[in-house]
Amino acid sequence: MDIRSLRYFIAVFEERSLSAAAKRCFVAQPSISATLAQLEDDLGTNLFVRHSKGVTPTDSGTQLYPHACRMVSEMNAMRELFSQPAESLDLSISLMPFLSGALIGKVIKTMLEEVPELKLSLVDDTESADLRFTCSRYKQDDDVFYPLWEDEYVIAMPTDHWLSDFANLSIKQIDRQPFISRTPCDILESWDYLVQKSGLSMDVRATVKTEEYALDLVAAGLGISLIPEHSARGRTDIYIRPLNDINLKRMVGLAHHKQHSFPAHLIQAILSAKANIVSTKTHGTLNPSLNTDRQ
Repeated sequence: MDIRSLRYFIAVFEERSLSAAAKRCFVAQPSISATLAQLEDDLGTNLFVRHSKGVTPTDSGTQLYPHACRMVSEMNAMRELFSQPAESLDLSISLMPFLSGALIGKVIKTMLEEVPELKLSLVDDTESADLRFTCSRYKQDDDVFYPLWEDEYVIAMPTDHWLSDFANLSIKQIDRQPFISRTPCDILESWDYLVQKSGLSMDVRATVKTEEYALDLVAAGLGISLIPEHSARGRTDIYIRPLNDINLKRMVGLAHHKQHSFPAHLIQAILSAKANIVSTKTHGTLNPSLNTDRQ
């Protein structure tokens, strides 16, 4: 096992494709396949399941990923101990308004810690930027996309709402309930389709731009709302419940145009940020249990 094999493994894990990983690493696909096979042989376990559409990580692959990112990051850090001081790296990052800032802050913190010369400017999504915090559904054909975390959508409600008596909900239970909507919202079209398909009538009391505003109105007792689960973490003034008959998710990450190139240690810092998020979720600090008892 060496750092090169771990880098190839990380690329395959991120891209879910041997050919895409080969392009990303600027090597031929047989080199990726041979190195991956050797790594699996060294570890005595299968890391991926191959299929016609690409590859899917096994439990062993998912378990190895944060460790591989950490080892590669530490090796890069060792090299940088003896490198010349780098010039200032000025970058702009745009933020889409429907993304909560909690995990974005963790990513930016990791980037600034691992790339000391980095100077960031955060701008609105209407402005041009070097990197973009966005969702996979907004990834363009000429983009490189680094997935960071997956959000599952849940129903947020006031702590005294009658729906809080249920551990999970059916979409039909929210029919005609006062509702706080968000625009823009990356799953709005899918949600509207499911509402119409289920024959529901949404009593929209307010439409806001950000998840934070929506949660504040929910906490004030004005209605329920559909929000990503991680956006409600740390809040004690609302309850959240999963929907058991629909599954709405989004993948959040950083994207940039393929024509833009960035230092390898910056890309590694982005991957380290994802590894940190995966690691903390594994240990339960970022995925608290849903509230099931009234306070």
